[in-house]
Amino acid sequence: MSHPTFDDARQLVEWRPRHGVISVYLNFDPADRGGAWRTELRNGLAHLLEAQADGDHEERTALRATVERLQERFANHERGLPRGEAGFVEVSDNGGAERWWSPHLPPRAAVCACLAERPVVSPLLYLAEHGCPRGVALLSAERVRLIEWAPGHLEQLQSWELGVFSDDWRERKAAQPVDPARRQGVSAAGRDRFDDRLADSRERFLTRCGRLAAGIAAERNWQQVDVFGAVEQARCFRQGSVAASGPPIEVAGEVDLISVTDDGKLEARIEESARRLAIERDICLIEHALEEARGGNRGVAGPQETLAALDEGRVSHLVVDAAHAAAACSGPVVAADRPSGNGEVALEPLAGRALASGAKVSTVVDEAAEMLAPTDGVAALLRY
Repeated sequence: MSHPTFDDARQLVEWRPRHGVISVYLNFDPADRGGAWRTELRNGLAHLLEAQADGDHEERTALRATVERLQERFANHERGLPRGEAGFVEVSDNGGAERWWSPHLPPRAAVCACLAERPVVSPLLYLAEHGCPRGVALLSAERVRLIEWAPGHLEQLQSWELGVFSDDWRERKAAQPVDPARRQGVSAAGRDRFDDRLADSRERFLTRCGRLAAGIAAERNWQQVDVFGAVEQARCFRQGSVAASGPPIEVAGEVDLISVTDDGKLEARIEESARRLAIERDICLIEHALEEARGGNRGVAGPQETLAALDEGRVSHLVVDAAHAAAACSGPVVAADRPSGNGEVALEPLAGRALASGAKVSTVVDEAAEMLAPTDGVAALLRY
């Protein structure tokens, strides 16, 4: 499996081959045994050729050669495994550059293939944000399980127990006192010392697990780690991760999932929490952007206003409805850098400008996306 990132999308935005790029988004439905995606791809490529039938000879020759190259690539392609595929192929008659990803999350693009001056990256942003793997830590006082999760993917990585890290110590038995009352006091003091040392060992254990998880997160390029466990346990774990410059820690739930062995049940619980956290985070972001837009300060709403702010280099964070991102491939041939003919601003030029300027981009779904309906699915926070 391979997963696109926002850095990948930024690099693609700068790519402008002489004859353009074919952007391909395929959705592999696990329930589809008839290979409907093959028919969709074949029809999409045929539409590209038809749309360019009146082009000059050199362009038509390059496009035909590229379509044949794509058809050959997928001729014996076995659906084995990812939920989708996203690719960008240079139009060339003698071979050209290609970039492909096979994410766990299916693309939401409206059509499977389109031709433009540069890669159409808007549907890729949804995959980059919602489909990339993240870490999941299941905590208890004396055990931690570390998991990699992405939609449709669950991989157990590590399981740590307190006995592995704690010092090998034992509570010494005190001599029997003669006075029963004094003996009772000493026993209580011993229990208090034991409880204090156990609590300290548990805290150091969880902190160390946080440090170890931060190292694994760096190796696997996780952007965040979701934590399930009690508040105090999550605090200790976060403390270790922060000390090791780990990714942001999100408290996904104060529940004990450490003993859940059914991967299906565990994945469903993680996915539900990930969706809830994303929506909560997106709602806060949209509320902030719309409040700033209403105040006429550091926010804008609507495609035209956002495009103007992007042209001025003022946008720090672009927020779009993922359904609008899915519609970026609006037909077999698109002009990726120009507004549509009816005067509306398509998402693709907004996304391209935002990525090129270094702005953040968020694609939102469900309840968060509904908040953007009055602004045609677009809002932004501004640098100034």
